[in-house]
Amino acid sequence: MDYTTLKELYPETELSALPFLDQETFRIAYKNKWIHIPKKSLTDKEWQLLTLLKQEIEPSSFPVSDSKWSDYLEGKRDIPPKTTKNIRLTQLYLKKIDTQFDYSIWIESIRQLFDPVLDVFFITSDTCFIVQDTSALTFSTQEITGMLQTLEDDFSIRSHAYIGQFWTPDKQLNSLLKEEQSIFQQEVTHLHNQVCTLPDVALRYFTKEALSRSLIMTELKHQIETSEDWRELIQALWESQGNVSVASKHLFIHRNTLQYRMDRFNEATGLSLKNMNELLLCYLLII
Repeated sequence: MDYTTLKELYPETELSALPFLDQETFRIAYKNKWIHIPKKSLTDKEWQLLTLLKQEIEPSSFPVSDSKWSDYLEGKRDIPPKTTKNIRLTQLYLKKIDTQFDYSIWIESIRQLFDPVLDVFFITSDTCFIVQDTSALTFSTQEITGMLQTLEDDFSIRSHAYIGQFWTPDKQLNSLLKEEQSIFQQEVTHLHNQVCTLPDVALRYFTKEALSRSLIMTELKHQIETSEDWRELIQALWESQGNVSVASKHLFIHRNTLQYRMDRFNEATGLSLKNMNELLLCYLLII
């Protein structure tokens, strides 16, 4: 597919170095970059047609799954595969995949690390899905990060993961999983950590549209961006829930130095980072 031609057909099409944007798009790899066509610009039939064309031009190096879960998530089945337990979808986005990457070995490695799983499959050449039910072992985000880092070393890639919620396998399941996919695609380029869950990204995802429309928030954000140190200061205090001692250790500075910076911030902006409501407001300005 040619970018110029697509741009003429869909004027809102963008060419970006990022695989995901802050809106849901149909994306196509193009000369080491990505062509993004906003979903709102496409009809359902156009989306389906572009999907078929994309399958023709992209290398079929990754194994295409014919499993029931894959068919369900792609909309080929109206109801989920029969199960009596709640379902969770974990999404993995892989970067720096080369021609030596072995998809089959990766899938088998994921099956072993996350056992038990209902299914593991790729929906695109860089996005892997893991479907599990409530019999799955419970790992912390730190443990999952360690597991992925081990795989990264073995496969010479980089990855990000979104650990979904457990949902009841009813008629709403597909819509819930689709929304989780949209959330991850829009937030993956903004993640501070390698592994995230809904609580990690909810604040930014569900407030960004309202924030972008607010003149007040735009002006406050401009004030904060006048100093690079303030973004780091707010991030550290937010992650430590306002605990000055913990935040100072994170920043590798003395507690008194941190207190001094907080006072300077208050003088310049009129906002106190010692107050949790005001700290929340400041955090919204930097996410």
